Amino acid sequence: MARAKSKKATETGMQDIYKSLESGQNKIQAKQISAKEVLLELEEGSFNTKEAWFVRDEQDQKFVVIPEVLLQHIVRVIQRAYEDKIMVELERDMATLTPIDFADAMAVVFKKLEGLRGKDGSLPKISSLDFVKQIKKQHPNLFFNLPEFLESKRQELDLDSLALPF
Repeated sequence: MARAKSKKATETGMQDIYKSLESGQNKIQAKQISAKEVLLELEEGSFNTKEAWFVRDEQDQKFVVIPEVLLQHIVRVIQRAYEDKIMVELERDMATLTPIDFADAMAVVFKKLEGLRGKDGSLPKISSLDFVKQIKKQHPNLFFNLPEFLESKRQELDLDSLALPF
């Protein structure tokens, strides 16, 4: 229950930060005082630490300063999107290799993929087709061998001696 409230509070906080990104209301002018010092002068909005700040320097370059929690959230969203993309590509490529049992073959893929996960929890960039082809080589029992299957059917039906009516 406490975890659900905490998650909801975090989501509400994120929504407030998103709104501050959309509004663009915290406008700040950055003025260089010395080589190591910059003065931030509020032009509009507030110096709210839970909102984004839109900073413009003396050369009219624009920057956005966001709370660290938002940056971490954005990175997690990007990582999840990448992982979702990889999973869809793996499923698509697995289907092209005619597994006997799709769920079993994907279970092997997921296990191998999890073994590649970095210490930071991220997945490496992979070629999904090459990855599933490697799985097929390592676990041929999970896949139909179509050339062998078609040859056995050809012999079984004796297609070579079959007379076609046209």
